[in-house]
Amino acid sequence: MRTSSPSFARVLLGAVLAFALAGCPGEREPERRERVATPAGDSVAGKTWLQPTDDTAPELWLASREAGGDVTVTDPATKNWRGILDEVDGRFGESDRMIANRAVQLETMLSEIGIRESAREIIADFSGLAAKGSRAGFSDLCQHYYNLRVQGRDRAAALAALRGESVSTTGAATP
Repeated sequence: MRTSSPSFARVLLGAVLAFALAGCPGEREPERRERVATPAGDSVAGKTWLQPTDDTAPELWLASREAGGDVTVTDPATKNWRGILDEVDGRFGESDRMIANRAVQLETMLSEIGIRESAREIIADFSGLAAKGSRAGFSDLCQHYYNLRVQGRDRAAALAALRGESVSTTGAATP
């Protein structure tokens, strides 16, 4: 049986990519295509992801990426990212390094399908999906969100689906 439907291909692609975003109890490294060797002295902003043994602070990496060049640990943007990561720490079960990696990975995957959402937006949106103390799975949310976006749902509809809500034709979420 041959299936050439574009929607079938998108669902299949989403399923394959879901494995890349699957839960990370051992915090395995992302897919091979994402690995970038960053010798000592290279740009923090240029790192594709933070390796498990990387001692770069996630807030420094995220602030440097966002600024388009290296910033310092005392930079206000770095401090702002530290506050964001501290806030999500009580909501998700993964480490701040893993949350940073997954948010950037999802940002990249979305951009590959023409959707522009920053790691900052992703983390902010997902923070609203997990109550303090819930220790929800950030990686799981990334996987499900990506699949919903690949299926053609817009940002509001995908987030509503993750909250277990439906979205009316006016865009308003209803429980």
